Amino acid sequence: MRTFALALAGSALIAGWPQTTPERTDYRRTSTVAEVRMFMEALRKQTPGLVPYQPKGGPRATETGKLLLAWRLKGSGKDPLRVYVNANIHAGEVEGKEAIQQVVRELLQGRHPALRRNLDLVVMPAYNADGTDALDPAIRPWQPNPTESGVGRRENALGLDLNRDLMKAGAPNTRWLLAMLNDFDPAAVMDLHTTNGSTHGFHLTHGPACTMGADEALLAFNRKLLVEVRERLKAEGMPTYDYGNFVPYRPTAEKPPTAWETYDAHPRLLTNYPALRNRLAVLSESYVYRSWPDRISDTRRFVLACLSWMAEHREEIRGQIQQAQSRWDGAWKQGPVSLPLSAKLKQVERAAFDWVEPIRDDQGRLTGEKGRTRLELPSFVGFEGQDFVAAPAGYLIDAAFIAGVLPTLQAHGLKVLPGSARPKHLPVLHFQETGRKVSPSAYQGVFTLELHGAWKTEPTLKKLQLAWTSGDLERALYIPLDQPLGRLAFYLLDPRSTDSLVFWGAFHSALIRGDGMWGEPPRFPILAVGRGDEAAVTRTPMASPKTQE
Repeated sequence: MRTFALALAGSALIAGWPQTTPERTDYRRTSTVAEVRMFMEALRKQTPGLVPYQPKGGPRATETGKLLLAWRLKGSGKDPLRVYVNANIHAGEVEGKEAIQQVVRELLQGRHPALRRNLDLVVMPAYNADGTDALDPAIRPWQPNPTESGVGRRENALGLDLNRDLMKAGAPNTRWLLAMLNDFDPAAVMDLHTTNGSTHGFHLTHGPACTMGADEALLAFNRKLLVEVRERLKAEGMPTYDYGNFVPYRPTAEKPPTAWETYDAHPRLLTNYPALRNRLAVLSESYVYRSWPDRISDTRRFVLACLSWMAEHREEIRGQIQQAQSRWDGAWKQGPVSLPLSAKLKQVERAAFDWVEPIRDDQGRLTGEKGRTRLELPSFVGFEGQDFVAAPAGYLIDAAFIAGVLPTLQAHGLKVLPGSARPKHLPVLHFQETGRKVSPSAYQGVFTLELHGAWKTEPTLKKLQLAWTSGDLERALYIPLDQPLGRLAFYLLDPRSTDSLVFWGAFHSALIRGDGMWGEPPRFPILAVGRGDEAAVTRTPMASPKTQE
């Protein structure tokens, strides 16, 4: 595969086309942000079509001033399908950054005419711009790396994982992405990674959106996309499968694998988030123990295979998206809408796996194999919702929190109205808390708050607690759920959601009272409008939020 990758570089040089940083350095280095920009601008000079892209209202730089750079290649045909490709969200996983540069060059060279006609692409090769430029050969020593530059850092300059930020939207990178989703509105999103975990026989693993509360038929269609891409690549000699890890995570000869499990169902992950907007998503995870040139080549092949499928099925994709939106709109006319507060893994199939017993050096690099065993295992690569509750007509947010919360709601593209616009024929509901869990350690810089309870028509007031007045209701924010992004609004605003603004600390001053906070208790900052819950919800723990790469 290294020979193949180098041959691509040679053909690019002979034709006079620019080379990526790995190609022109014999794979000793990976690209910096400036080198990505230099390459893409060289492509622009070579032939027309490629243009810089900046979403309306999106940040232009990170917290440190690193530019957030993306490019758009509009389809040359009639009504092309819009697709966004994201790379380097974890900047130590650099293969996608290099592969997408090659893909754009090939499209401009005319090597994939059907894709050039039928797809309208926006690509961001270096999403985690700060991590991209923080190159160090000591990072991720267990994978074969570019020897001269090493690779970048997983997290951003503030030490936060950008692939856990989609809901709280604290980073400029995330707000750029949300602005792009609102402005460009792609039908599908691809996010390119490299694995950290199990030693298996696949060249690359992949995943569709697995989002709790998303449209089930659209999720099934998303899975169909990848099953069919998998079969195409298999026929070409490239083995792939759903992203996951063996159970146990580090199997041994004494404790061999008993199952294969995928990652979790929270929308905080970039690949899961689009499903709450009724859009498709694809996760790509190149296999960490393959050579550095091979990982780039594998990612390139997978991206092209997915883009080809999308181009061929563009009208079907549009139809599935439209049907999902129609189902959501229609559900509100038929009666109460219910959504799950948690999800559990489900077995989708039994599948064949090669389990590799590795020989590693002192850096954790795979240097050989003790053995390779073919196993048929249950494959838990899907989720089913549980702990269903009735969704209210909408939520009211205390005006005292508007300055902190409204920018996030607007960044997500939600329709936000004044409290005076709420449906006044419906009762205002108060949250009756029955339990809580504050995380013992910080996660993404936040001591998260998980609440249990139910919506009731009568408030349960503490002594001297501030009460809601009719004027307070009028001045509050009202976010209806019968809007196109209503699923997203539910998981952002219901206080029991483990990806809500309550969970992520937006209301901690009112909800977590510590030492020194001895004043009269504030009121609960969120109200619901609509029907109350019949009973408190019994929760089932979610899968660990750390299992996805």
